[in-house]
Amino acid sequence: MTRSRVAALLALAFLILFCLSGVTATTTVKETTASIDMSMPAVLFSLSSASTLLLPLSLCAMIAAFIALIQGERNVGMLFAGISTVTFALFMVFFARERLNSALYTPLSDALDAMDVSFRKRDVERIYVSYHPAMYLALASMALATLLAMPALGSASNRRALKRDLLPYAYIGPHLFFFILFFVTPAIYGVYAAFTKWDLFNEPVFIGLDNFRTMLFDSSNTYYRQLRNGLFNTIKFVIYSVPFCILVPLSLACALQSRPRGNKFYQALYYLPSLMSITTVTLTWRYVFNPDYGILNNFFGSTANWFRPPYSWIVVVVVTVWWCTGGTMVIYQSALASIPRDQYEAAEVDGAGTWQKFFSITLPNMRYPLMYTFITTVVAQFNIYGQPDILFGFTNQEANAVLLQYIYENSVKNQVAGMASAMAVILGLCIMAVSFVQMRVMVRNNRD
Repeated sequence: MTRSRVAALLALAFLILFCLSGVTATTTVKETTASIDMSMPAVLFSLSSASTLLLPLSLCAMIAAFIALIQGERNVGMLFAGISTVTFALFMVFFARERLNSALYTPLSDALDAMDVSFRKRDVERIYVSYHPAMYLALASMALATLLAMPALGSASNRRALKRDLLPYAYIGPHLFFFILFFVTPAIYGVYAAFTKWDLFNEPVFIGLDNFRTMLFDSSNTYYRQLRNGLFNTIKFVIYSVPFCILVPLSLACALQSRPRGNKFYQALYYLPSLMSITTVTLTWRYVFNPDYGILNNFFGSTANWFRPPYSWIVVVVVTVWWCTGGTMVIYQSALASIPRDQYEAAEVDGAGTWQKFFSITLPNMRYPLMYTFITTVVAQFNIYGQPDILFGFTNQEANAVLLQYIYENSVKNQVAGMASAMAVILGLCIMAVSFVQMRVMVRNNRD
């Protein structure tokens, strides 16, 4: 058996030992000692200790190492196994050093309550953590997998191969690290939290599909109304804003493509809003549309209240389009610049007009940039939050409240994080479904 296969078996052994291992936590309160055991999968999904964020990194790295070693890529397998070993060792150090480990406090307090010990949190001076022997075996298997996958560095050819195989990961490594830490890990925890009852402070309690059952079928419940109103308003905003987020940048890009006088100045001017934060942009337009002292009403002599239906959606769309136009316009300008000029010259010889050249030459050559920006714009607008929250909040009888507002309100203010996570999962599924349909259409157009 090759060293790669043995290292792959050790990587698999780590994953098995991780599931079988656990920790023992002990504390003494008023001369009474309580002790509990917690498995590592339970620690992984405790959602209370910052140290547990290292566990998804370690597991993802070891799974990547296992796949690489199975395929015979020893250098890549060594890299990911080494990363997994380091992050797992750091977890064991940091998790044990926490004086009052939040992941262990709740089960310990339950054990003390069962022993009829009345206490407050300040009475718990320290929680002592010890690891099961399987934890150390898991760490040893990771280290052995790393050593077995390591090539002999005395050979010049091995050093060249190591550099060739690992250099791409040196470029994508930082991005991959933060992607796993700030995207994959929260996504995993968020999906898990959707199946729990959790208040952000105590340990989540797994309740299965109860959150989804309440939101989808219990019409007497507040969350049932919030889901429907928030999701309906989100879809309404996507329908209102996406066409303008595509057509306005496309019009500006075509206008600037003719290179009028001062085109660089106008390009910078149109791109500038996209560099600003959504808070700055929204507050600026809030002053413009203010019904009492706003520029719009005073300049045109209008008395319209732009912050109430039916005008409120106009304000949100204007703010969004003004903010998003610059980045999309630059993409379209790049696509327009790549269209061969001889196609337009041939069309002019044939007597084609401006609109004929636009529909017969410009749009077909911009099919992929248009599809790309359409998909990304739809996904971005489904995640709307800042504009309606700053402009309206939950006024107008929640006529402009979108789903992300309810998610934030329930998770942070009302501390119903489990229900909020379930809402977020439903929103994510809607985005995935829409993106899937768009991608299928894009692939079909590519085949045609």
